[in-house]
Order: sequence, then structure tokens, then C-alpha cells
Amino acid sequence: MAVAMVQFLMEKFVDALEEEDSSAVPFHALFQGIKEDLRVTMRSSVPLGTADLLRDSLYDLNDILIECRTLSKKHTDLKQRKRVRLSSMSSLWFLYKARKRLQAIKHSIQPRNHGAVDQNYSSGSLSGDMEFDRWTSRSVDKSKVYGLDDQLNAIERMLLEEDSGGFKGIGVVGMGGVGKTVLAQMIFNSPPVRRLFFPRLWVCMSQTAKRGRDVRREMLERMLMALGVEEEAITSISEAGAGSGGLAELMFALHLQLMNKRYLIVFDDVWNIDEWYEGLMSSGLPDEGEWAGHLRLDRVLPKDCGGSVIVTSRLEEVAVKMVGKENMCRIEPDKDGECCWNIFMDSVTKGGLAGDHPTLGSMKTEIVDRCGGLPLAAKTIGEILRRSLSPAENSEPENELHP
Repeated sequence: MAVAMVQFLMEKFVDALEEEDSSAVPFHALFQGIKEDLRVTMRSSVPLGTADLLRDSLYDLNDILIECRTLSKKHTDLKQRKRVRLSSMSSLWFLYKARKRLQAIKHSIQPRNHGAVDQNYSSGSLSGDMEFDRWTSRSVDKSKVYGLDDQLNAIERMLLEEDSGGFKGIGVVGMGGVGKTVLAQMIFNSPPVRRLFFPRLWVCMSQTAKRGRDVRREMLERMLMALGVEEEAITSISEAGAGSGGLAELMFALHLQLMNKRYLIVFDDVWNIDEWYEGLMSSGLPDEGEWAGHLRLDRVLPKDCGGSVIVTSRLEEVAVKMVGKENMCRIEPDKDGECCWNIFMDSVTKGGLAGDHPTLGSMKTEIVDRCGGLPLAAKTIGEILRRSLSPAENSEPENELHP
């Protein structure tokens, strides 16, 4: 039944894309790419679990396509223009959310996410298309960050204060888009922190493992690679394990790499608590030969040389489970909207658009309200509006509204 419904929804989606006016619909190229991925996935036998996923994805695709076509007809005279150019905040916000939904669907239905990756990973290979930036932290231009000075100074004081060489755990919590990752990046790259801590590791927890991969194994392998351990050595260490599948050996190898070092590790964007990485403040190490019976991340981290960890999460209870209640930094949304407005203006004028553009001043109240006090929303709206108002960017064959 599920497979038959997938076929029906697929035909409906394809027919809608082939209609005469579909090329003027926002994200037409993205819709076409998803269609091709679906065709590749559906050429082979579709397992029941995958059929359910495809069915749900196709329901969403058909809904989004209808919404995009409605928006296109509302805002475009198809006889004169074949591009969507919008200044309505509600329309811009819809396009932003629609693009996010389509990208999530495309990722979930891509053929490599249905079996092939799982088989390759089970062999112990580190190959794959894991993006490098999940394991790094880009520098942040502090002049473009607003409203986080107090939190930055407080956490720097925690990290830099004199102590007896113990272990610190700090939590940064707040709703999505409020600036947790930006704050962690500023701390991670600040000169005083860079001078005091070495090595420094950045781990993006929300996207650590691909579907079917062992999050523990991948985290350990990638941390070792970031510390300069050769891939061949990591593979050899991993394959040496028997009862623990190589996890105990990888844990011990990482422990050795961190021993006698004042390290800093940022675990960014933790969504769920897991017994594997909860209780990072716990002390004590397994005896030699007993690592396989203590498969927990807290056992890996040396606690006697001034090392520190920072955890960012939307859920305070998750951060507390990992690093305790003592050093918890809470980031609240921007109450008066001025920080969001400054971020929006930095983003919208980045490509050379004049800050005194007549459309911008008249939309300030609406933009600030739409941001809801979230810096990420302000930045995103600025980027989308810049593309809508800039003739130079709209002349490109591909842009944010037509990927």
C-alpha cells in the first residue's frame, strides 16, 4: 500500500513540474534535482521503511510546489517576467522556510542515504562526504556581533581564571538562532583562549554522524584526525578492537592524545542526551585493559591538566546532564530589537546595497517583529531581502530565490 501511494504521489509531483508555467516557480532547479534523486531511489526495490519516508517526503513536496506556484502567480506577471522578485516580508519569510524544507527533503531522499553508506561505513572506512566545517570553527567578525559582550566576557573569565589545573565544563543554552554557536566561536577563537588552550577541538553534535553510522565511532575518529593522527593509524587502531568493535581502542588513543595537555573542546548544538557523552564532569579512569567495559566519553577526557569543555544546546537539561549546573550561560532573545536591526542592516548592505534604500526604513518595524529577537533570523532575512532588492544579484541566473 505504501509503495503504491509513493508511485501515485510521484506521478502527481512529476506532472505538476511539467506544467507549462512551472519554470517560473521559485526553486524550480531544486525541485528538478529532487525529482531526479527520487527516480534513482525508486529504480531499485524500495524497503518498507524507505517507502514510508518517500511517501511523507512526496506529500510535503506536492504541498510546497502548490504553495510556490500560488506565490508565483500572486507576485509575477508571467507574460512579462519569468522571475519572482518580492519585497513583502511574509513572502520572503515563506521562501526562506520553503528552501529549508526542500533542502531537508533532498538530503533525506538522496540514494546514498539508503543502504550504500551504511555498508561502506560498517567496513571501518573513514571515507565519505562528511563536510569538514562540521569539525572546525570559522572566525567571527566581532564588529558584526551585537549583544553578546557580557556573556563573552563572563565565559572567558571562567576559562582563564587561575586554578589548580582541574577540569571545567561550561554550558551555553538558549532557543535556536539566538546566538549560541556564534558566542562559542568567539570564545574558541579569542586570542587569550588560543594562547592558553592547546589543542582546541570543535565538534558539531547535531550533524556528527550520517544515517546508519555509529556516532561514538565517528566522533572519536574525527577528533583523532583533528589532532593530527593519520587516517591509516586510526583505521588500524579501530580494527584492532574485538569485543568493543574498536571503540575501546579509539577511546584510549584519544585519551593518550589529550594527556598532559590543556585542551578545549566545544560540543556544539547538542540536541539529545546520550549515555555515551553525559556526565562529562565525572572523574576516574578505567584500569589498564578495562576500557571496553567503560564506553563513556567522560572516561576519555583527562581531568588534571586544566582542560575544559563547552556545550551549546537549545535544551538546558541536556547541557546540565553533560556539564552540570554550576557554569551555565543563558542567552535570551533581543528584547528591544536593536541588535537584530543592526545585524539585519549589516547583512542587507553587505553586497553594496545602500543603507538608506527607501524600502528598508519603511519595513523596520515589520522586520524587527518578524525576527522575534533572534539574530539568525535577522541575518537570514537580510540576505534574502538583499537579493530581492539588488538588481545586480537578481540578474544572476541562479540566486537564493531560484536555486
